Amino acid sequence: MLADSGQQFPVQIVFSVAKKRYKRAVDRNLVKRRMREAYRLNKQALLYDVLNGAGKKLVLSISYIGKEISPYDFFEKKMLKLLTQLAGEAIK
Repeated sequence: MLADSGQQFPVQIVFSVAKKRYKRAVDRNLVKRRMREAYRLNKQALLYDVLNGAGKKLVLSISYIGKEISPYDFFEKKMLKLLTQLAGEAIK
């Protein structure tokens, strides 16, 4: 979703994990930590530079709906794919 030009950063993002699937807060927090870290390490090169060049700002919500807690490599691979797709849509 495109945002108004009043926000300071190119992207505002929310990470969520369903309490229905993961009853324990420890598990939900682990999944959110892995998603945030994968996003943090790749956001500048793949997304921020493209959005700043296009003069666009986004508001995102990312939810994890998997049935098991995956290793960090899985989250990083999926986040790279997501950020690449978002950057491609921002150019259009």
